[in-house]
Amino acid sequence: MKQAMHWIGFADCDLFVLQTVAALALLFAIHTYQPSPFFVLDEIDAALDANNVARVANYIREKTRDTAQGAFQSIVISLKDNFFEKADALVGVCRDSDLGCSATLTFDLNRFVG
Repeated sequence: MKQAMHWIGFADCDLFVLQTVAALALLFAIHTYQPSPFFVLDEIDAALDANNVARVANYIREKTRDTAQGAFQSIVISLKDNFFEKADALVGVCRDSDLGCSATLTFDLNRFVG
């Protein structure tokens, strides 16, 4: 089976990586057919290596700026730096001990783009 997968560039990937890439390909193919203006993607990069995380992050960034086909907005929940680097904004959620509830911190990264 590894030899059959080699031609698509996934010879050294494990099953979780292949399943994740296939699921994302299906999601984005459906989006191409029937666009949605908004995505919430929760840790879609958990099984991906750094190269595939960068590919997915670049694809999402490109599609959020593609006004010809109608750009979509996305919230990606991730713990990987490759997604942080491509983000327009970062939102952190932390516990506020004084108020006894959660608080959010938002960083607009667009003003740091040079």
